Amino acid sequence: MGYKYYELPVCYMGSGLELRLPVHEFTGGKGITMGINASIHGDETIGVEIVRRVVEKLKTTEVNGTIKDMPLANPLGFERRSRNTPIDMTNMNRIFPGRYNGTLTEIQARVIVDKFLTGLDAYIDVHAGGRDPVVDYVYVTNDEGFSRSFLSKILYSPQNPYQGTSATVSTSNGTKSVTIECGGCHNDIKYVEQGVKGIWNMLKYKGMIEGTPETRDDQIHISHIEHVNPHHAGLFVPCFGFDAVNTIIEGKGVVLGRVYNPMTLELLEEIKTPYDRNLMILMRRGANVILPGDFSFMIGDLNSEIK
Repeated sequence: MGYKYYELPVCYMGSGLELRLPVHEFTGGKGITMGINASIHGDETIGVEIVRRVVEKLKTTEVNGTIKDMPLANPLGFERRSRNTPIDMTNMNRIFPGRYNGTLTEIQARVIVDKFLTGLDAYIDVHAGGRDPVVDYVYVTNDEGFSRSFLSKILYSPQNPYQGTSATVSTSNGTKSVTIECGGCHNDIKYVEQGVKGIWNMLKYKGMIEGTPETRDDQIHISHIEHVNPHHAGLFVPCFGFDAVNTIIEGKGVVLGRVYNPMTLELLEEIKTPYDRNLMILMRRGANVILPGDFSFMIGDLNSEIK
């Protein structure tokens, strides 16, 4: 088995230092080429730890094919724990494939496309809930079995997928692609271990490491998720703990959380379930500051289940 570490140059910064993106590459016997990256959104720090653990396991594992791991796709965002690139405050996962004569984020996206995504047969893009929410589901794009092999309970085929994502580019190139959403907030070890186990199982599914991949018989595949976010800012107080993630809340209009004016203490808003049968996908926990439109809850509509 071969292992090498190298860095992809992006551009020089105002400080004179060069921005570079790390790649850990493993090669072995005959097989496909897979790419795994994390932290396209810099505040999704759990992905870096998940990929770090995967890399450490791969160092002592026989590999079939080539596996390229990029644990830090947005170094400046990671340093600031910012979803967007701090220099231009752009969400990288909406501007792929990027361009070399654009903003820093666009240049960085273009480098990732040309020097990392191009030539892949399979691609795993690791995401999470970021600094405040926790999330747990996986997208189905162009290889349902590959998505299922991550072993999340919830699978999601959006009716109107986001454009400008890394997965948009990879799927257009014919690469079998999966975007996973795993953990966030305080980066509980439960989600770190879940992420590592899931990716390891995906490698087995694609025949890149030895072993029979596990399956899960309670997976739910849906086509609609509603973002339920606040209109008002203020003190946010949730009505559920993180143990509600991936559970069903029966009834439309159930209060998920409340927003209070921190000065007058008056109730400004109740955030409520939108459906008769609500599947908790993403949520915030704990009394905290919230802003208008902040990611607060993602609720799956069980009536959109794909059989």
